[in-house]
Amino acid sequence: MKKQILLYNIKDKKRALDIRRVLMPLKVPIKMISSKDFAHPIGYLAGQKEYQPSSQSPSDYQFDEEMMVMADFTSYDIDQVIHGFHKKRITGIPLKAILTPHNQDWNSYQLYQNLKEEHKKMTQ
Repeated sequence: MKKQILLYNIKDKKRALDIRRVLMPLKVPIKMISSKDFAHPIGYLAGQKEYQPSSQSPSDYQFDEEMMVMADFTSYDIDQVIHGFHKKRITGIPLKAILTPHNQDWNSYQLYQNLKEEHKKMTQ
């Protein structure tokens, strides 16, 4: 697996550019995931060769909130991303995950639902 970030639903062009500016010095490739790809397994979207695209309709798996998935990141890498967001005064992405053996089989919507539930528990 190679280090990269998958970004979802970053619709504001200035915000997308600001996020890219934070991540570029870290030399982390960024992949913008469009809604037509939400049905595919996260492992496939992250470029893992053992995963195949889904034949399911993406219209069944839509969501609008921003989400970020970090693949092959160490805790130091995560700290660098968070520090970069704070330093540039960019509002963070509340729904974020590390790609794991557990969630790489999920599609984007399943991960979104899981993160949404976790975020709700943490902010109550």
